[in-house]
Amino acid sequence: MSNATAIHCEKLTKHYFIGLKRQRIEAVNDVSFEVKSGEVFAFLGLNGAGKTTTIKMLLDQARPTAGRAYLFGVDAARPEARLKVGFQPDLPNFYRFLTGYELLDYFGRLFGLPRPERNKRIEVLLKQVGLDGRRNEPLKGFSRGMLQRIGLAQALINDPQMLILDEPLGGLDPVGRYDLRHIIMDLKTQGKTIFFSSHILEDAERIADRAAIIHQGKMLACGTLTELQAVESGWQVEIEPVDIQETNWLLDSRGWMYKTETGIRIIDIPDREGMNEIAARAAAGSLRLISITPKRRTLEDAFLAKVEG
Repeated sequence: MSNATAIHCEKLTKHYFIGLKRQRIEAVNDVSFEVKSGEVFAFLGLNGAGKTTTIKMLLDQARPTAGRAYLFGVDAARPEARLKVGFQPDLPNFYRFLTGYELLDYFGRLFGLPRPERNKRIEVLLKQVGLDGRRNEPLKGFSRGMLQRIGLAQALINDPQMLILDEPLGGLDPVGRYDLRHIIMDLKTQGKTIFFSSHILEDAERIADRAAIIHQGKMLACGTLTELQAVESGWQVEIEPVDIQETNWLLDSRGWMYKTETGIRIIDIPDREGMNEIAARAAAGSLRLISITPKRRTLEDAFLAKVEG
């Protein structure tokens, strides 16, 4: 484990026993992964996949049944491991009669920040999350999206090296999600590590450097987005027919999906055999190749392929 590792998990496992018959529930089973310092890491899974349980073990809110977790090389069970970490829970349940300013002041005092530093941090953070005009309003009047924003601000109050965010995009409207993505990317440029769980794959695809997919408590895949999406799924090819009759016969006999734009055929070719035939026809002069573009599957495609598989 190097100094460049922010999170290191070794065979992390959590079992619960419920009911009179003590039925065992495997919430997390033999999960191992690393998060590098300074990267944005997406922890992806359906509701109930084990994301929040894993986060609880990282923060010592739940003790593992087996395995170990480390934050910046320190055992996650030790309090000092969390001094460099900011945490935003899913559905934060803050003191509803406090104002946004009072909440941040409270958390600043928990971290032992002197008053001048607290005041400075609060002013910066309220503006950063778009709540500087609501600083004196009680939290009981905040929408879920506003609570997510103030939750992010409290996670940043101690200027942490790493943020652990549990479903930070939940409850946000499109503008709020856009703003949060930009906040996360700005924090990355400051050298911070961001680990966030989500089932919103579109946003993860836009901001994550690497991702892990967890399903029913088990790790299915982990890697860069390019690695997760690296399955050949065909090509989009543009051709100009020279022999129109022969080209139309080829397309119809193959059953390829295509559209026509100003005489150009834009074809979806699913396999290498089809590409070889197009190349042979081009060499024979019955059509002219204009462009070949490999089709990449989306992160959603990769996620569904892993989960359904």
